[in-house]
Amino acid sequence: MIARQLVVFCDLDGTLVLDNSFHVFLASAWSLSGAGGRLNLFARVAPRALGRVGGGHAGMKRRALDWYWQQEPPLRQAIVERTVRRLSYTLSQPVISLLRDTARQGARIVLATAAPDVYTGHMQVLVGAESCLATPGRPGPGWQELLGEAKARACQTWLKDNTNSDGGHDVIVVTDHPDDLPLLRLADKAVLQGSPRVLDMLEGAIRAQPDGARTEVARIDVLSAQAPGGGYWLWFDDRPEGPLDYWELKTILSKHRHAHLYAGDGRWQWIGPAQPFSAAVRRRDCPSPPSSRMRLAIHFRRRLLRDWLGIYH
Repeated sequence: MIARQLVVFCDLDGTLVLDNSFHVFLASAWSLSGAGGRLNLFARVAPRALGRVGGGHAGMKRRALDWYWQQEPPLRQAIVERTVRRLSYTLSQPVISLLRDTARQGARIVLATAAPDVYTGHMQVLVGAESCLATPGRPGPGWQELLGEAKARACQTWLKDNTNSDGGHDVIVVTDHPDDLPLLRLADKAVLQGSPRVLDMLEGAIRAQPDGARTEVARIDVLSAQAPGGGYWLWFDDRPEGPLDYWELKTILSKHRHAHLYAGDGRWQWIGPAQPFSAAVRRRDCPSPPSSRMRLAIHFRRRLLRDWLGIYH
């Protein structure tokens, strides 16, 4: 008898990494570019604020990728390396453990994402995935994001081309977003990651689909407290640090005025050296990072106090 093959399709943004990888890519491009490059990049990204009139998210992504390919190779390489390094800070340890455990059982791991392939191939290597299905990194005629139905079709094609039709296959889909509901129709098991509210919404949407009742569902909560064994989590220098015990937390706060303490429900609260830790929510695994808007505010506050006013501690 030919054994059934186990295939895991794993999303990237909010799933394998807790961050938005394209926001990290844009931040890396901005940080490494000169004044002219930044001005040009801003002109490509700014129309996103106009919504669909500006081409929406897909239009912004396409324009930013056009900008990327206009840069010199050393800068492009530096942007990708910085992006991958920063994404490694927010890898989801529960998802990493799942991928490793299923790989030991003989599963074939496929990274399936709407992120562009200019850096997703590096993430594929980082986690040891066999294949990577991603949005084309070089826009051209017919370019589109690998999102929703397009991602589901790409995964179906991968299954047809890479699995043994005689033995059949079992599919695990790991995701955090309702955009992947078309892909979840293929799943024998869904591993959902997110806040309790998002998890309830996703599971309800799965159950409402034809044959959704047969899908096994597992959950990974990225916001709530984890006990026992949980520690404190700080956000500083645009990266998470944890889990920390009490004295590790005190030591870091004695050196970092600009740290934020994880306070549960996705909230990161500014914490000074002498402030109590009563608001802290302890976790074993990294919680969901601050929003891009909050991180931008933290960055400007830090620049103002530390770099311009010289206030370090």
